[in-house]
Amino acid sequence: MKPKIISIIGGSGQMGQKFAQEFLSQGYTVLIADVGTQLTNKDVAAQGDVVIITVPIHTTMDVIDEIVPVMKKDAMLTDFTSVKMLPMEKMQNAQSTVTVVGGHPLFGPTTDFMHQHFILCHERGESYVSWYKEFLESLGLKVLEMTVEEHDKQMATIQCLTHFSTLSLGSALEKMDYDLEKGEKISTPVYLMRLYGVGRILAQDSDLYADMQTYNPYAKEVIQTYKESVDELFQTVKDGDTQAFHDIFEKSKKYFGTVAERSMEVTDKLIKVLS
Repeated sequence: MKPKIISIIGGSGQMGQKFAQEFLSQGYTVLIADVGTQLTNKDVAAQGDVVIITVPIHTTMDVIDEIVPVMKKDAMLTDFTSVKMLPMEKMQNAQSTVTVVGGHPLFGPTTDFMHQHFILCHERGESYVSWYKEFLESLGLKVLEMTVEEHDKQMATIQCLTHFSTLSLGSALEKMDYDLEKGEKISTPVYLMRLYGVGRILAQDSDLYADMQTYNPYAKEVIQTYKESVDELFQTVKDGDTQAFHDIFEKSKKYFGTVAERSMEVTDKLIKVLS
């Protein structure tokens, strides 16, 4: 069963526009609500067969509370939020005939769809679920299905921990008042890749990254482990204990196993591109 009307709340944002264009190109009617639009959140939610929420995490829960009372009884409600447990709990307040599916595009709005990953967390109902998965796959996306708990646990490492360590590097460089332009000119390839990774995040919206850390229920736990690891490694440097440093290095190397080997191959290719 295909929907006729797709409603996108937050549809004027980059990700909302990206998906709206694809729906329109395939002949669907798309209704958009956002700041400054004539149509309100309730207007589009009441008409949509499929309702997609793509707004900042800290406003997502309020939007869900606002729209669930007016949704069509056989509609599908989904989102593009990078945390799942809190919004999905709110979505369950919609009438029981509304299908609830959490969604998370694992890419930014400037990235092409082809070969990117998209997570679905199917909570209840069947309306439009098969269609939605087929639509996403038609864009070239690789659809992964998992529970909301598994999603947030995975994202606590993949997003929260990674972004935290990256932002920590950016903050350290700022505190040192390090000459970024000079460092860019004389850098090793590995430093340059790391520097550009920091710069990519800092070129974006701080609210997004703050929300990821705040609303993922597992973020504190993984970041605490990261902090302990940093402190442990720092102690080896502070004490000049090369054996302890070696032990940590080798233990981590053994843990990475064949991933370390693949990492060499992939980063060698990236280094050629940077060169």
